[in-house]
Amino acid sequence: MVRKGWKQVTLGDIALFQGGSQPPLSFFSSQKKAGYIRLVQIRDYKTDKYATYIPEKLAKRFCKQDDIMIGRYGPPIFQILRGIAGAYNVALIKALPQGVDKEFLYYTLKREDLFEYIDLLSRRTSGQTGVDLTNLKAFELSIPVLTDEQAAIAKALSDVDSLISSLQKLIEKKKAIKQGAMQELLTGKKRLPGFSVEWSQAPFEDLFDFLPTNAFTRDQMTDTGTIQNVHYGDILTKYGACLDMANTDVPYLLETGPVRKYSESSYVKEGDVIIADTAEDSTVGKCVELVNVCGKVLSGQHTMLCRPKVTFAPKFLGYYMNARCFHNQMLPFITGIKVSSISKANISTLVLKYPTLVEEQQAIAQVFSDMDEEIAQLEKKLAKYQQIKQGMMQELLTGRIRLVDADGKEQPKTKILQEKKSQPAHNQHFDDAVMIAGIVNAFYSEKYPLGRKKVQKLLYLVRRKEQADISAFHKKAAGPYADEVRYKGGEPIAQKNKYIQVKRSKKGSRFEKGVQLQQAMAYLQEWGKQADIDWLVSQFQYTSVNELELLATVDMAICDLQREGKEISVASIKDLIRSNEEWRDKLKKTYFRDSDIQRAIKKCQDLFES
Repeated sequence: MVRKGWKQVTLGDIALFQGGSQPPLSFFSSQKKAGYIRLVQIRDYKTDKYATYIPEKLAKRFCKQDDIMIGRYGPPIFQILRGIAGAYNVALIKALPQGVDKEFLYYTLKREDLFEYIDLLSRRTSGQTGVDLTNLKAFELSIPVLTDEQAAIAKALSDVDSLISSLQKLIEKKKAIKQGAMQELLTGKKRLPGFSVEWSQAPFEDLFDFLPTNAFTRDQMTDTGTIQNVHYGDILTKYGACLDMANTDVPYLLETGPVRKYSESSYVKEGDVIIADTAEDSTVGKCVELVNVCGKVLSGQHTMLCRPKVTFAPKFLGYYMNARCFHNQMLPFITGIKVSSISKANISTLVLKYPTLVEEQQAIAQVFSDMDEEIAQLEKKLAKYQQIKQGMMQELLTGRIRLVDADGKEQPKTKILQEKKSQPAHNQHFDDAVMIAGIVNAFYSEKYPLGRKKVQKLLYLVRRKEQADISAFHKKAAGPYADEVRYKGGEPIAQKNKYIQVKRSKKGSRFEKGVQLQQAMAYLQEWGKQADIDWLVSQFQYTSVNELELLATVDMAICDLQREGKEISVASIKDLIRSNEEWRDKLKKTYFRDSDIQRAIKKCQDLFES
């Protein structure tokens, strides 16, 4: 049944499909030069690594960045692509709208039932023939008669795509921040507050024993349910460097399986490290530390089972041995072309430089564990929005949910489109509440309590970065401090909305994540403020409270001196601090020495002068 205001068509009725073209391979060039144009191929939509150019005079089919392109061959077959300009080759088809909205056609071609139709036809012909244009054009569907309704559907789906894209970019940024932090913290270039003991250094063979692993036939691998059933590359991709055996679907050894008995030394234990020693991909040298082992598990083929001789903090080895600082030592010893491997003898010679104190190892591991948790939450949110989008496509592209009625009038937003909640009206107090929630989300750690002093300094610094009004902050003993934010502004609003919790003790207030924190995170995303939180993290992730007090105080002094047209110097900063009764005692603190003030001036000018 065709819905009122919709009509039955075939894809051939609403789109013109143009196949690609290319000159002989002898004209291909890997370098762009005068008179040449990019030859767009399916692989180019994933990477620019293999960019190819051809003489423009030999090019016959051209595409713009916003053109709708179809991957004719697979796997996977029938990819809907866009985003590259150039001349396109024979593996691509361009889809040109005929009497329909262009964006609506783009989403129509991404329908699940259309993909299944094309995939089924391809598999019936051995999966080698690619997309058959005749069959593609013959696909039947119904579409809105009015282009306004088509455009409304496309806009709704495009909005969700934008949200998904922003989350993907944020996840990549968080991963990049984590990689940078690993390079700093796992090499000792940067130390966490409170740790100064010199690090230890020793070869791998002095710190680990190599234990026997086990080989199984293919049938035994299926029947026993051992850990080796899962490819180690998949383990690292899915679970990361630390595999929590109590919270994964990696199977344990079945007691009733047709497997001979093994000695206790063959079973893995808590804290063991498994290294992939042979593989056909880049898995070789990758490591997995096992956490919460509570059943009988065997390390399988093509692995080394390594058991620490000394005590390491849980999860520290998982992060350390997968960091570039350690893995790069392995690279010269990895041999082979199609199948790569590394030997125990070579692993034994590798040197570990690591924190002597287990407490420092634990603190470092906690930093990365917190980062992983944040990334995992973002990935869950991403999966949720991707699922919502699939549901929206199913409902909107079939007309089961209408955005305009049969007479062309706009309908109220449906529940499925209200996932992205409407924003509350902006005001400084609510903005501060959301920003405080973002700060708590980024800087909270169980091991290092997040107090009000640090939150206030970070809020001040982010306002300066935004070139926003800082008049609410006054010269207090702890540095720039906003009573308004604490008592009637952002902090009580953030607590009332359950974005944060503030727990009080004899040691002071401690800020923690609230049950509705993700709602504030959504506002940060929608308002484009997440970049400011990322900036705070990149600049001050490991900065002590005293250092933040120094920076914020010096910056506020610089602002005052600039307004008065006075020179910025250590002497003028000290004079201004000395002139304020609340601030005067700062100059007695060890972290307000002349050298510290000079360093803070330089830092503040670098951060805020532009």
